[in-house]
Amino acid sequence: MVLILRYTADLLEMRSFKRFETELAHLGFTHFQPLASLRPWVQRYFHLRVATDLPQSIEQTFYPDGGTSLHFYFPTPTLTQTLSGEEPQVLFHCGQSRHSHAFLPGIELMTVRFHPGGAFHLLGIELQDIKSTTSVTAIDATQLQLTGLDQLLSQLAQTNQPAQRIARLEHWLLLLSQQQFTAALSQHKSAMVGLVQANLLKLIQTQASLEDFYRQLPLSRRQFERRFKQETGLSPAQLLQLNRVKVARNLLSQSPNLSLVQVAFDCGFYDQAHLHQHFVRVTQQTPGQYKERKMSQISNPRSR
Repeated sequence: MVLILRYTADLLEMRSFKRFETELAHLGFTHFQPLASLRPWVQRYFHLRVATDLPQSIEQTFYPDGGTSLHFYFPTPTLTQTLSGEEPQVLFHCGQSRHSHAFLPGIELMTVRFHPGGAFHLLGIELQDIKSTTSVTAIDATQLQLTGLDQLLSQLAQTNQPAQRIARLEHWLLLLSQQQFTAALSQHKSAMVGLVQANLLKLIQTQASLEDFYRQLPLSRRQFERRFKQETGLSPAQLLQLNRVKVARNLLSQSPNLSLVQVAFDCGFYDQAHLHQHFVRVTQQTPGQYKERKMSQISNPRSR
């Protein structure tokens, strides 16, 4: 087992955002960094405004990484109608499997991407409960009784400027963050707020065993795993493997000339066979197939 990563997940993540700006330019892709106080819970805000003159919808594939998303779909104006004041549709996506999404010409989408556990702390959503009651991965968020959501949707409908919409979304999240902390304080649970997030970095970057990770925790393994699953819907072992596959995908995308053996070691897998096993489980394709497709995209940028 390799003990030190040659690549940090954060660096690969930033490079992937820059790559997305190029690859998804035809979708009007932009991204925004959250305020510092929200970064433990929110990864990024994304905005897409697809050109109306595209000849057909564009399909994009997404892979699970333990995070969840809140999607705001804004009404598409027509030639004779601006749809000013019409509220967006909002969906909460909690799936942890590969999926594809078709972006229609003219569609506008704003997304808040949560870190694992972020939706629990900001929105009060327990993924474990959702997964035990439904197999649906995209849920109408208006049915989740989120505090202040109706007012937010009304505010978002009053402007068509992405930066202003992000600012209003962020203000709503800040209010929710304060409410969640106040509620935890009143129940004498403030010490537990952020416990999972505080240990996420240790977990996803660990090159040692999970046993070593658990020995560093202030809770017993059983207590931590129960809380971890309540907040993220996953076990620590599941999230660790998802993250390693995510790092592997980023490496194959950004450095496709690396050998699969090197990628396996850099991502913390024991060997290429373990990389292959987990990669196929998460992405439904082999690392070799993924690498070949990425190299094809480099030689032919129009191929996605």
